[in-house]
Amino acid sequence: MAPGTVIGSCQPIEINPITGQEIFINESKILNAISQYFVEVAEFRNRNATFAHDCVFYNTNLGPREALEYGVINFIATDVGSLLNEINGSTINGVTYYVINPVITYYQPGVGYQVYEVLVNPTIQNLLAGLGLLLAIIGFAIRHYYLAGVGVILMIIPMLTGLSINWLGLALLIIGLAAIAIDVHAGFTTHAALFIVGIILTALGIILLQPTYTPQSWLIAANQVEARIVLYTLIAFVGGFGGFIASRVIDIVRAKPLSERLYWPINDVGIAIDDINKDEIGYVKVRGEYWRAKALENVKRGSKVVIVGIDGDTLIVKPAS
Repeated sequence: MAPGTVIGSCQPIEINPITGQEIFINESKILNAISQYFVEVAEFRNRNATFAHDCVFYNTNLGPREALEYGVINFIATDVGSLLNEINGSTINGVTYYVINPVITYYQPGVGYQVYEVLVNPTIQNLLAGLGLLLAIIGFAIRHYYLAGVGVILMIIPMLTGLSINWLGLALLIIGLAAIAIDVHAGFTTHAALFIVGIILTALGIILLQPTYTPQSWLIAANQVEARIVLYTLIAFVGGFGGFIASRVIDIVRAKPLSERLYWPINDVGIAIDDINKDEIGYVKVRGEYWRAKALENVKRGSKVVIVGIDGDTLIVKPAS
């Protein structure tokens, strides 16, 4: 044990998978079975069996010095180096251990596991759920349903964090690709909100699905081949789908006159705000907004005009017949 640590408190608890509520188990049938298992393991390893029993029934706790004194642990060590020094030359269960010129290699969790830890963090979950609920309410209130869709997606993510890392990655990948497909099919009428969210979720899904290699000395060749097959299949699928999405985006960008036709009030009828002489600039009111306008013929203030063209940001108008 390291200084400042504690060992003990082994009363079993039951966790409600829906609410997450923790309920302490006090049934003697369960407590006796767990306690006896701990006692058997402690006796087999020449440890303190009484402490193993009391951990379950009385939640007994010991610090490093007490644990060493009562035969619960073998050493107190502040770091890996001091632990190796303690082990060197010691005899445990009749076996003497020698540590000679050790090489210490540190392994860190992969990027996928680091992202997974962030997603399962309760603070992040509450933040996503709260933000999602807010966006959903605002989206439905102002009838921007794409905004509500983003909110619903954010609320779904915390519900999925109970899955394992691979299943969570697959779920996020499916949701992300679906969001991208919906936005592309809708012609980006969601202002690319679903598209951006879909890209983020797809990226997270790919990261979580990345095969995690163990140290080479432990790696089995069959596992490596299987992991590479999964990785290459995933890359091919995502690459193909990404190419399809890219082609659709290019087609939409090239066919952008749709949004321009919706924006520019060609052939709409407005009201002249000023007296506008032929080939001069004035203002007209169209769709409830004021626009700069150039008249092809003399226009009287308050008369109706029809928009026949666009010159930069200036409308070309003439009197309505």
